[in-house]
Amino acid sequence: MKIAFIGGRTFYHPDGIATYMYNLATELVKMGHEPIVYQESDHNGEEWVNGFKVVHQKSFRNAALTKILLGFKSTIMGLFKEKDIQVFHYNCGAPALISSIWPRLLGRVSLMQNHGLEFNRTKYSLRKRNILRKKFYFDCKINKYLTAVSQEQTDFIREHFHKDCRTISCAVNIPQETSKSDVLERFGIIPNNYIVFMGRLVQDKNPDYLIKGFMNSQHGDKQLVICGCAAPRSSYGDYLHMLAKDDPNIIFTGAIFGADKDTILRNAWVFCLPSSMEGLPISLLEGMSYGKVCIASDITANKEALGDSGIWVKKENAEDITYALDRLYTNFENYEWQKKVNRERCERLFSWPKIAKDYIDFLSELIKK
Repeated sequence: MKIAFIGGRTFYHPDGIATYMYNLATELVKMGHEPIVYQESDHNGEEWVNGFKVVHQKSFRNAALTKILLGFKSTIMGLFKEKDIQVFHYNCGAPALISSIWPRLLGRVSLMQNHGLEFNRTKYSLRKRNILRKKFYFDCKINKYLTAVSQEQTDFIREHFHKDCRTISCAVNIPQETSKSDVLERFGIIPNNYIVFMGRLVQDKNPDYLIKGFMNSQHGDKQLVICGCAAPRSSYGDYLHMLAKDDPNIIFTGAIFGADKDTILRNAWVFCLPSSMEGLPISLLEGMSYGKVCIASDITANKEALGDSGIWVKKENAEDITYALDRLYTNFENYEWQKKVNRERCERLFSWPKIAKDYIDFLSELIKK
């Protein structure tokens, strides 16, 4: 099956959507399918990655129009250059806005995948959240077939918009062999003695509440390792560094990948994600896949990931994080059972081979209609 994935940033500066596309396309190639990934980039060109074609498309100066226009450009290229693409997969509403109708008119399958309920982001004003909610409603109405990366989103679409939607979850590669890296030595990180946060440094992820909660806990020689970076020209990253400047046990590594990332996750004592909203958090699934005890905010997406496991804290609540950490410092043995449970849950529900099969089964149903 030949599938065009449209929308998402370059793999070289990956966000959640880019990571999803990279791993799903890689798994689809192993299954004998032919994915093509059209992505927003800083240049035009083509390359082959893990057996699939990646089409780089240079962003326009107007950021608001880039996703819409590149979505249309990708669709036209897919229809008239590749010609035999059977499925056009659009990531979120903007790339699909003026584009998803054209494959359908030419007898191809077109679907939109939702990666999060953007209108729930607390950083937005009430007015902007209402606008985003109406846009989301419009996106769901104009697209015939819908998928979502979490059951929470699927249930919302079915209940509020009365449209069918299929959950095709986020997933992770289950870690096997240890990678070699000196990242712990470079940053002075003590193995099995640190809490790790991994993700973009944005307000929705709440690393500031984690820093405050850690600083107020009885952490002794325990360390807090913050892995990720803030957006360019964002003051939030500076704010986090200012919060942590008086505590040498708080370490910022910046964004990490490959062997460095594997080493950080493999040697962590505890994983923590105290976010306010998520689609289905890949970083949390990664922490689970390494068999870590996980502290997480008690939002629906995190509960969908962890199931009956997890140390739950209220979102945007530093005191709750402090209390959770202090419990772990003194009674960690009471929670060690979660290590095995978390890894086994990932292997059973959130591995890429499983999710890729679910995805192809769904596409096969659509093609037969």
